[in-house]
Amino acid sequence: MDNLNLYRDIIEKILHKYANMPYADGEIEEYLIIDRERNHFLLLDVGWQQKRRVHGCITHIQIINGKIWIQ
Repeated sequence: MDNLNLYRDIIEKILHKYANMPYADGEIEEYLIIDRERNHFLLLDVGWQQKRRVHGCITHIQIINGKIWIQ
């Protein structure tokens, strides 16, 4: 397996672990968005915490020129 596919697999495995953790407070869902073709991996929070809307990127990871970038 080449390094690029290895990096993709490792990133996905780690982010799946975090996406499956239950959120402690509020009605918030975790969304994992993966674009293997363009090497983008995002973990988003979406939902409500009391009366406040929650929508944000928790982490954005890219593979650029063979290196892993945590944005």
